Amino acid sequence: MKVSENEQYSAYDIWLNGLKSYLDRYENGLKKQANKYISSFIDEFEHSLPKEDLENILQRFCQEICDERKHSQLLNRGNGSLPYALSKIVWYYLKNQCESEAMPHMRWAFQLYGKYYNPFNPQLELNMFKILKKAYHHKDCDSKTVELYFNELLEHLYWGAHHFPNGCIITKESYEKTVETAEMILAEKQVAQKLVETYRYYRKLYQCFDEYEKSKHEKDFYDLCERAGIPYKNMSAYYFQ
Repeated sequence: MKVSENEQYSAYDIWLNGLKSYLDRYENGLKKQANKYISSFIDEFEHSLPKEDLENILQRFCQEICDERKHSQLLNRGNGSLPYALSKIVWYYLKNQCESEAMPHMRWAFQLYGKYYNPFNPQLELNMFKILKKAYHHKDCDSKTVELYFNELLEHLYWGAHHFPNGCIITKESYEKTVETAEMILAEKQVAQKLVETYRYYRKLYQCFDEYEKSKHEKDFYDLCERAGIPYKNMSAYYFQ
């Protein structure tokens, strides 16, 4: 029988109360009891509702945790991901939505599963960066998706410059592709000024490194950075034989 709107809200209250009961146990040091409880709660909850009503609840939960910054306690524990049993039911819900290329579900999937090890996706059935890319090109792309996508490009540039001036971790082709994508985003979308400034910093930094390499290391890399107006302090690199 289809659950009415009022009953759906009641079911959502039960859902939230169940998660609260888990957190109460967990935060009181009863981690084994907490994990056993939530596993049983999720299993019973999943089998007590029609699929459509369960999906409505999961959608509302994902919206609250990803867009409204609610339920942060569930992420600020352990390894920074959702509790295993909760993560499993959310993952398979979002996985199905991603396969249908639904928004903002693809963005939600990246937010929740794009940074941490996901035990439910061990063979990378879904490449989360590709999912984020699809979210960006979706007709319902939103500002948060743009921010996440652009920030991923910045992180790639950061990683590539990790051991400057000793070397660049990413290839020239990878750098050029990243820059090409970033410029495309800047031409198409509104990007936060702070992110744009960070991007411009990395462009100058890579240009300094390129000039340093072309000089066969005769020019001083740090002097090149200073002249470009981008103070740079290298990170320690350790080499083992």
